[in-house]
Amino acid sequence: MLLGLLSVLGSCAYIKDIPYSKRGRVVNLQRKGLTEIPQEILQDTTITVLRLYGNRLDSIPEEIGNLKNLEKLFLGRNDIKSLPASIGNLKKLRILSVQYNEIDSLPDEIGDLTALQQLSLNQNELRSLPETIGNLKNLELLELNFNWLESLPETLTDCESLKFLHLNRNLIPSLPQNMQDLKYLRELHLANSGPMIDLPESTCQCRKLEYLEIDRGVLVPQCLLVMQTTILRIVLR
Repeated sequence: MLLGLLSVLGSCAYIKDIPYSKRGRVVNLQRKGLTEIPQEILQDTTITVLRLYGNRLDSIPEEIGNLKNLEKLFLGRNDIKSLPASIGNLKKLRILSVQYNEIDSLPDEIGDLTALQQLSLNQNELRSLPETIGNLKNLELLELNFNWLESLPETLTDCESLKFLHLNRNLIPSLPQNMQDLKYLRELHLANSGPMIDLPESTCQCRKLEYLEIDRGVLVPQCLLVMQTTILRIVLR
């Protein structure tokens, strides 16, 4: 667990906290020992930020979908095993952090979060991602470190705004072939990401790529080595 935390904190990739509507309500229920979300919270549609980090929640009720004005939802370090389908009702959600839980799959409705800019799922039990992940056209940061991912959907590269992609510590054998579609990608983290032996040539078309973290045994296309002489920093682990 400590290693995972250090990996996340040590990353040079981050996006500044996204501002929220000042007309809304911020609710901070961090580290309160909660085993369930209070019903009065689930009915309050004025809430724009809800912080539930560090409780003892093992599930999120369908009523979370009532919070139609929610922009930021922090559910990290609980015992959550799944997210409800109603999460897709949160059309204004821009940050969703569910790190350090026990989630083994995501509902297809995650793709309905079309305003989402940051999705943090580090240290869960994920083995795959739904194809609908590609619907997140505004997603800029995707953190999937320390999971059990065995593959990535080709639709991942439909996340056309993606800038930071973290895949350290997984079981991934390969990246999608059409990596060139991630034209704004700046950082790609692949340390101990799985039995990957080479990177697709299409990665060279990620012209804004500045940071690439890989294992020493991974074969790097010559075109990326050329990029290393200009803007790209390649870090071997």
